Amino acid sequence: MTLDTSVQSLFFEQIRKRLSPHVSFVDELAELLDISRDSAYRRMRGETVLSLDEVKKLAVKFKISVDSIISPSADIALFQYRAVEKNNFKGWLKNVEENLSFLANIPKAELWYFAKDTPVFYYFNSPLLSAFKMYFWMTAVLRNDEYRNQKFSMSSVPNELIALGRKLYDLYTSIPRTEIWSEETLNVTLRQIEFYNDCGFFAERSYGIQLCDEYLELMNNIRSWAEIGYKEKKESFFNLYKNDLVIADNTILFKMGEKRTVFLPYNTLNILSTSHEVFCKQADDYLSNLVTKSDRISTSNEKQRNTFFNQIEEKIRLVKKKLL
Repeated sequence: MTLDTSVQSLFFEQIRKRLSPHVSFVDELAELLDISRDSAYRRMRGETVLSLDEVKKLAVKFKISVDSIISPSADIALFQYRAVEKNNFKGWLKNVEENLSFLANIPKAELWYFAKDTPVFYYFNSPLLSAFKMYFWMTAVLRNDEYRNQKFSMSSVPNELIALGRKLYDLYTSIPRTEIWSEETLNVTLRQIEFYNDCGFFAERSYGIQLCDEYLELMNNIRSWAEIGYKEKKESFFNLYKNDLVIADNTILFKMGEKRTVFLPYNTLNILSTSHEVFCKQADDYLSNLVTKSDRISTSNEKQRNTFFNQIEEKIRLVKKKLL
């Protein structure tokens, strides 16, 4: 069984969208299908039609739904489903690293993040916060057997995961990005800290205080980036908006020139992603419209920026006071 040449052209177009600009499409095709470069070129030109086995190899490698190409519809968007395995949190971190690395290596790519919670990558630069968030996910969300009845401590999470989290932080903060926050953005993690403290889940009573201190330091860092509009390099811009009209949902949009991919987190860590053009265009339009109804607090609006971060820091201090 073979694939129609017009469909084959669309199929190759989808593969190209998933390749880094530095990767040769013909070399990648030849290697994956174990054919010569000349044979790969003939398939690319439509002179040779892909076999079903070849389609399967490519679809699996590049995570492409053949159904979406054979029966395209503006009303049907196909999503890739990525669930976190109960005892494989490392695999989830590696998958996120792969996506961020891909985006970080594409010239003029950017990321948009409509943040219900503080973007998770920021926690990974704070030693105790990083360990706490991972511990929380593995106990409360994944219910990992290894953590059953184990109180949180600095040694709860393997150093390997902490180091991987730091890589995600470095990758994320190197990508040009636009984030939309609200005054509710900090509440999720603050509630988690209070809950674990009140329930006696901290191996040391002082952990709640230390977590609040690290959260304050993190907010001070983000405030400083917002003031100048970037973290370390001007080309890796950081646009921050404050919005109080719409409830955030942690929508993440990758923009790579005309190409777009949307990531929709659900059940805390699981992710649905799609490159469906109509869906992604609508998500792009939605977020672009949302920022017009938001206050930009990076680089400009010093008074609003300071007011916003002062309110955020006051929230953290109030929680810290409760834990004393």
